[in-house]
Amino acid sequence: MPLKLTVTTLLFEQFELLDVFGPLEMFGLLPDKYQLKLVSEQGGAISSSQGIKVLTDYSFQDIFLTDILIIPGGEGIKNEVNNSNLLAWLNKTAPNIQYICSVCTGAVILANAGLLEDCKATTNKKHYHWVTRYGKDIDWQPVARWVQDGTVFTSSGTAAGIDMSLALIAEQYSEEVARKVAIHAEYLWQNDPNDDPFAPLHIVR
Repeated sequence: MPLKLTVTTLLFEQFELLDVFGPLEMFGLLPDKYQLKLVSEQGGAISSSQGIKVLTDYSFQDIFLTDILIIPGGEGIKNEVNNSNLLAWLNKTAPNIQYICSVCTGAVILANAGLLEDCKATTNKKHYHWVTRYGKDIDWQPVARWVQDGTVFTSSGTAAGIDMSLALIAEQYSEEVARKVAIHAEYLWQNDPNDDPFAPLHIVR
């Protein structure tokens, strides 16, 4: 592993706060291993679904390298799913990224960009039937807290992104390191990717 891995998260108007800052809190507790960056289409400040504005580091026009890319969900995802600039940027940058991740409905962006083709994946169960209309040749998993398919990680809704991020830390370093992060955050890590209590609540089968 390099001295530090760069984790870059995409922001768009009306993104979901916990989708972004849940995972970043986990990576951020290992400052010797990860550095955190934010990117948006135009750069500058982006408003979350909750009205909080967050300043991004890069725009799509900037040239930068990242090891991990995270795509969150949120109310604004329906405005982004057919954003041709975003889809083109993803397809241009994806070949140079080591790990591609989505949280919640963020999977719809990866699906529509063709980045989940021939992959197993999951998404927010409340919006499962909408998300899974996008993309082709995707093995959608209706019951999963998160799914790893090689270097592609996708999680179920919102808080599941934290569990997925800890799984990625375990993949890159060790389960012991991931558990120490969870303990430091006083977070009860659900480390079984198949334990999805919310799928039955939304009648996903």
